[in-house]
Amino acid sequence: MYVVSIGGSDSSSGAGVQADIRACSALGVYCMSVITAVTAQNPSSIIKIKQIDADVVRAQLSALLSGAHGYIVKISMLYSKSIIDVVADTLKNANSCVGVVVDPVLRAGSGRYLIKRDARSYYIEKVVPLATIITPNLMEAEWLSSMRIRSYDDVCRAAEKISSLGAESVVIKGGHMKLKREGGRLRRKMMMRRKKRRKRKNGGDEDDEYDNDYDAVDGDGDDDEYVTDLLYHHGRFYRFTNRRIEGSRLHGAGTIFSAAIAAELAKGNDLVSAVRIASTFTHIAIINSSIEGSTRIPLIGNESIGNYDSDEVITTLRRAIDILQFTNGIALLIPESQSNLVFAKAGAESRDDVAGITGRIVRYEHGYDNRECKKYARAAGPIRYGASKHVADAVVTAMRYNASIRSAMNIRYDDAILDICKGLGFSIASYDRSKEPEHIKKMEGMSVKWGIEQAVISSASRVPDVVYHTGDWGKEPMMIVFGHDPMDVVNKVISILIRYKGSVKE
Repeated sequence: MYVVSIGGSDSSSGAGVQADIRACSALGVYCMSVITAVTAQNPSSIIKIKQIDADVVRAQLSALLSGAHGYIVKISMLYSKSIIDVVADTLKNANSCVGVVVDPVLRAGSGRYLIKRDARSYYIEKVVPLATIITPNLMEAEWLSSMRIRSYDDVCRAAEKISSLGAESVVIKGGHMKLKREGGRLRRKMMMRRKKRRKRKNGGDEDDEYDNDYDAVDGDGDDDEYVTDLLYHHGRFYRFTNRRIEGSRLHGAGTIFSAAIAAELAKGNDLVSAVRIASTFTHIAIINSSIEGSTRIPLIGNESIGNYDSDEVITTLRRAIDILQFTNGIALLIPESQSNLVFAKAGAESRDDVAGITGRIVRYEHGYDNRECKKYARAAGPIRYGASKHVADAVVTAMRYNASIRSAMNIRYDDAILDICKGLGFSIASYDRSKEPEHIKKMEGMSVKWGIEQAVISSASRVPDVVYHTGDWGKEPMMIVFGHDPMDVVNKVISILIRYKGSVKE
């Protein structure tokens, strides 16, 4: 399955269709494009917008969608009523469209409006009901819900209101909000300024009732530290929290987030998992962001790490390992016997078909003093096929039941970590090492294979996200996190870490 991105062209490639293609490619999903407008812009400002003729947009849609089988559509910039009509009418009759991700771009971060005034209510009427999920930021959520958002309860009410407009699910992005770490009250000081109707200095649209300046209130410490994306899905609320990355203005983070959701849906993930992965994926891209003048552009995959090897398995694994190596606190999840992150070739049959780290992933700490000491991990040696024994055996065994599960990482067992995995909605299975048959214990390399088989069989022969055991005499308790590829595994591990760090004193 692939993604069809419908939106504007960003000449800086920080946002727009170009960013959709970048994000989908990094997540292993092919992305086609339908251009609705061409913008002349740099990361800081938009100089000019030229709408594509509606007939040309219709022709692009017809060329891509006629005869297509199974795709996810991502909608972003629709500049006018005529473009909205073409897109909405086409998608209503697109039987092969599996889902629609709507990123309701009202205006760019630089302030320029990306939809004409007379098309804004029309957008709500025609586009929002198409959404499998819609991804507004704070200002866009106020526009769509026609309400002011001053508290965490307001965020929830806004999500419900937007859902009532026809969107199946709503995720309100938290980048412009300051939340308490435990999801308490959203605190935001709003400075309302009445402005005369005039053209914006950069040639943009006129100001209107949604044109406000926001100053976030500094909280009691935790308010500044975390960003929470709130998902409203099938009557339930889900929160996805990442540490706030302070700095200059971001360009394209929201685009990457919505594109990542589309990519994960195209890979067959359920919607909650897709949002969880997209939230972490975007957070990692922001960590890697490149500063261009006064603006940061989130970087993805090879853009920040670079190509290392002609072997795709090793290259992909190295990207994920590099992300782990600059993740503060990851050492908290490394067991006494250390960790390994592995990635198998398609159709792997033995350890020799599985790439891993020679010497494993080991803990190390650095900092100016004990108070500032940060807990990182690093690869002890190069990536090699056959470098891992136990984790490689786990993956090869899992692939006998699901050939698409080609990656895994072992982390330390802890009751709190297990509870976090349950809270994240991961599928979980376990096995009891004390019940391991004696003849299995005597056979080299058979213990892990036996254990994974027991866990998978107990899960109706489905490979779970997490398999664990609580140890035995002389055997350390352990958890193994499985995924389709190393980035999938790393996303899960970082999601666990974010919540686990809040429950322990480093």
